[in-house]
Amino acid sequence: MDCEVLVVGGGPAGATAARFLAQVGIDTILIEKDLSFHKPCGGGVPSAGLKDLDLADEVEKIPLSRVKKIKIYPPFSAPIEVELKGGEIYIFNRFIFDSFLRELAKKEGTQILEASLESLKFEKSRIISTAKKREGERINISSKYVIASDGVNSKVSSLLGLPQISYYWTVSLHIPKISNNENCCEFWFGSSHASFFYSWVFPALEYLSVGTGAEKVDKLTELIKNFLKKRFGDKVNPASFKLKAYKIPRWSRRIFFKDNVFFTGDAIATVMPVSFEGIYYAMKSAQFAAQAIKEKNPTVYEKLWKERFLNQFLIMKKFQDFMFGNDKRMDQWLNIHRDPAIQELAMALWLRKEKGGKLVRLYLKAFSNLISKIVNLALK
Repeated sequence: MDCEVLVVGGGPAGATAARFLAQVGIDTILIEKDLSFHKPCGGGVPSAGLKDLDLADEVEKIPLSRVKKIKIYPPFSAPIEVELKGGEIYIFNRFIFDSFLRELAKKEGTQILEASLESLKFEKSRIISTAKKREGERINISSKYVIASDGVNSKVSSLLGLPQISYYWTVSLHIPKISNNENCCEFWFGSSHASFFYSWVFPALEYLSVGTGAEKVDKLTELIKNFLKKRFGDKVNPASFKLKAYKIPRWSRRIFFKDNVFFTGDAIATVMPVSFEGIYYAMKSAQFAAQAIKEKNPTVYEKLWKERFLNQFLIMKKFQDFMFGNDKRMDQWLNIHRDPAIQELAMALWLRKEKGGKLVRLYLKAFSNLISKIVNLALK
């Protein structure tokens, strides 16, 4: 088989890259090893992010839950309730959402195959990829470019000898809604139920998506039990539910492309520190990679991503390293978000996906006094 671009992985990043490429007539094949996979995930995407990706109208065609309020639970203090302004959070079933994105790519002309990548070979100006179909048949696909959208355990990265992505672990489950009033995203912080992560409750249409995270997999069972007890009391028995564990990339600087191979989404760890939001940033990385291929200039990808997101990722990484793992620091940091002015800055960056380094600098300045105070105490 021959094509201009082979996309490996059919999640949000892969499907988005394929859609943008096929839209402009670039011959694209997408391979996904399991088209029935349902990724364990909260499934939240800000509405502004979908608008940014030209999907605002399209997503109305699939089931989704709209959330206009969030609650933040600091380790020690009272909850902080925030009404979302200028946007809302959409909660999707990930199997439905991922299938929907692939279908959009297919409508634009992408050929989709259920197959897993086995090897890559470089021959002159072409890349020969060998993939194994679900039924066992092996196929060779010749392409000029490959886009690796194959997740935190990227086979493409492994074949090219790149270092493994570092990651956190999450565990999640779906709980039937206890009442009809549960239409709020909850973020719970505290080391008793989340380790270098947070616990969450997201209201999907027919269930609550509940989970927590940790830096080590062997902590997950105890942490999720603690959280379910803390949040639901005796109403939920963890033994009654199937728990699903999954890796979440820990963001760090990685190469964007190598030898006409581009890395997108979890394969390049585009997960925002602190919020651990990944879907939107995965899709944007795919859009930028597609743009670089359209312009036949691989450096465009890195340039676009750094201009749009690098400063925000760097600053949030500093917050993450400084606050997570210390409940007292986390409590102090979260309590600053009771200020409506700070909430507005956070909403501009996180919810509305507004551009501009000025917003990032203002957000950082708002916490400078707290950070100085904590550093001074630590030095005494």
